[in-house]
Amino acid sequence: MNTKIIFPDTGIKEMKITDILVKEGEKIFKEQSIIIVESDKTSMEIPSDQNGIIKKILVSIGEKISKGNIILEIFNDEQKKINLVNNKKIKLQKNKITFTALRIPDIGTQVMKVTKILVKENDLIIKNQSLLIIKNKKNIFEIASLCKGIIKKINIKIYDNINTNDIFIYIDNFTINNEYYETKTYIKENNFVKNTVNDILDTESYIHASPIVRKIARKLKINLSKIKASGLKNRINKEDLIKYIKNKNKNIMNNVSDNSLINYKNFGLCEELNLNNIQKISGKNLLNNWKNIPHVTQHIETDITELEKFRIKKNIESLKNKNNIKLTLLSFIIKICAYALKKYPNFNSSLSDDNQNLILKKYFNIGIAINTDKGLFVPVIFDVLNKNINEISETIFNLANKAKNYKLNHNDMKGGCFTISNLGQFKGNFFTPIINAPEVAILGISQAQIKPIWNINSRKFLPKLILPLSLSYDHRVINGIEGINFLNYICGLLSDIRNILM
Repeated sequence: MNTKIIFPDTGIKEMKITDILVKEGEKIFKEQSIIIVESDKTSMEIPSDQNGIIKKILVSIGEKISKGNIILEIFNDEQKKINLVNNKKIKLQKNKITFTALRIPDIGTQVMKVTKILVKENDLIIKNQSLLIIKNKKNIFEIASLCKGIIKKINIKIYDNINTNDIFIYIDNFTINNEYYETKTYIKENNFVKNTVNDILDTESYIHASPIVRKIARKLKINLSKIKASGLKNRINKEDLIKYIKNKNKNIMNNVSDNSLINYKNFGLCEELNLNNIQKISGKNLLNNWKNIPHVTQHIETDITELEKFRIKKNIESLKNKNNIKLTLLSFIIKICAYALKKYPNFNSSLSDDNQNLILKKYFNIGIAINTDKGLFVPVIFDVLNKNINEISETIFNLANKAKNYKLNHNDMKGGCFTISNLGQFKGNFFTPIINAPEVAILGISQAQIKPIWNINSRKFLPKLILPLSLSYDHRVINGIEGINFLNYICGLLSDIRNILM
């Protein structure tokens, strides 16, 4: 019997077909989605209102569709099956064949689907033998017999719907003569059901999921039957898909780690060391910052010849005056960065938790990265703009000692606006420092070197002390023009410290 599936009233005059989820010859079930349609404001799945086998699809992708249009024709054999069963019952009664009918035990009011038939006609069955597997969206039951006999007729097929008390098998019962009655069956619990769950899921032809979930799954080649649904009516939602992807990636990473360790040992002796707590915490923070912040790093070189002469002169004077405070290049750079933060306030900011607002800070606290045997610490120098170079140098000395003796407390390492990572004592030229969130920028300092620089006035090369700088910033907050202007301003002050007065 052929039946037409009609496009229902969606409340929208006309919609566009974006996907067809079934094909001709396929068996479909009631409430199974058959097409996806969309309008300017929404996208939805259109379900079938009955079971059947698709005879002909009458629409195509890209076609406009409205209420009352025919989507497809199906062959519905439900009524034919019912009539056939009734005819068989009548025929049995006419011929006075007395068989025992096995019925579905109490499974409640729910309709369930036959997913596996474990016996065939003329098989000898015994007490407690499993006969078939039935399931719905929440349960899987294994139905077993309470009697012994030979199967004479099986009244159901795979994918048929079945209810409590439905007759599914007739048997010739050895223990009963010339008596037709209903034999009790029961729901059997054993490992067989657990072992066949995956097989049944593989044969399931439809899974409830939204169009966007299906689209993502198709793109990432994910089998939706492997995802545990948490939505209404056992629907897979976007959160279920994301959770599945995260767990899958986690398992892959764990497998890679295990395999890597095994592979290393295959090539020779290895030693595995545990990371200390500081390394674990700083490593986790660095990874999160690198993954979550769109880094841009710009490099520049600046002439610090005159600044270095000035620094050495002041240190000689301090030595004569028996002042133990030694001025370092870092102390000058910290002071200069405070002035740069004041001139370019976006560098002295943080994004709000929802990334919708920019919080501009009116204070100037600068962190300095200090390496120790146990890991990296970033203590903060507070109120830099109101400290002189001597005070900054003294603060650096005190913080470095506290860090190396592991006496820094939590308050020493919070409240920073900007961070400086100084590798000046090691040979090297430029690097990419990682931003210390929630800050939006960090300055990296490499080792200064003497280089020949062309002098326009004297028309010859002169030896100059050149300092490489690397600035990393959050591209959500700072663009390239702001970044290079910030660097050039710092370079201008480093080349002639007197520019601070301007």
